[in-house]
Amino acid sequence: MSGEPFVACRSLGWETRGRRIVGPVDLAVDAGECVAVVGPNGAGKTTLLRLVTGLLAPTAGELRLHGRPYAGLSRRELARAIAYVPQIRPARVPLTVEEVVLLGRHPHLGRLQLAPRPADYAAVGEALARVGIEALRGRPVDELSGGERQSVYIAAALAQEAPLLVLDEPTTHLDPRHQAEVASLLARIARSGHRTVLAATHDLAFAAVVAERVVALADGRVAADGPPSEILRPELLGELFGARFELAGGGARPVPVLRIEGGP
Repeated sequence: MSGEPFVACRSLGWETRGRRIVGPVDLAVDAGECVAVVGPNGAGKTTLLRLVTGLLAPTAGELRLHGRPYAGLSRRELARAIAYVPQIRPARVPLTVEEVVLLGRHPHLGRLQLAPRPADYAAVGEALARVGIEALRGRPVDELSGGERQSVYIAAALAQEAPLLVLDEPTTHLDPRHQAEVASLLARIARSGHRTVLAATHDLAFAAVVAERVVALADGRVAADGPPSEILRPELLGELFGARFELAGGGARPVPVLRIEGGP
C-alpha cells in the first residue's frame, strides 16, 4: 500500500509464563532502510526479530506488512517477503553449499513441483556470485569455516529473493577478517537499494558502519531510535550496557569501543 512502511509493529508484545519479553514496541521500517537493533543480553532483540519474521505470534499488538496484518497472510506470502538468517543453526549440515542455498528457493516452488526449475538454479548462481562464494558451490557445508558458513546462509537468504533480509547477530563467532567480510557484504546489499535490512547485533562497529538507523532495546522496549551518530554515543551506550565507551576513528561514522580500565 502506498505510503505504508514495509513492516510496522504497533504496541507489539510477547510474553511467556507471565513474563514480558518484548513490548510494548512501536516500530516502523521503511523499504530500503538498513536498521541495526542493539541492546544488552536479554533486551529482547532475537524475540523481536522472530516476531517480525512471523516465527512467533505476538501476545499483544500487531504486525503489518505493507499495511496488511500478518494474521491475514499465509506462511508462503511471508516467506516470499521476508528472509531470515538466524544466529543459532544446526552443528552438522550434511548438504553441499548449492543444496543449502537452493533451500532458499522453497517459497517459490509450486505445490506440485517435484524439482527446482532453471530459474531456481539461476537464482542460486546469482546469490553465490553476489556473496563471492561460487568456488564453494560443490563443497560440503560441514567442511567450511565459520565465516564461509555464514556467507552460505546469507546466500540462501538472497536466493529467496525476499525484499526484507532479517539477520540475527550476523558477525558473532567470526574472526576479525570474516567479520569485516560479512559486514562489507551486508553494506553492499544495504546500499544497493534492492533490499531492506534489519539486523540485531552486539557488534557496535558493524552497526556504526553498516546501518543508517539504530534502534536500541532495553527490557524489551525501544529505548532510543535514530541515526548511528545520535544513538551510538558513549553516554547513551553507557546507560544501555552499564559499561564505559569511547569513540574511535574520525569521519562521519566514528566507531564506539569499550573502554578497558586498569590496563598496562
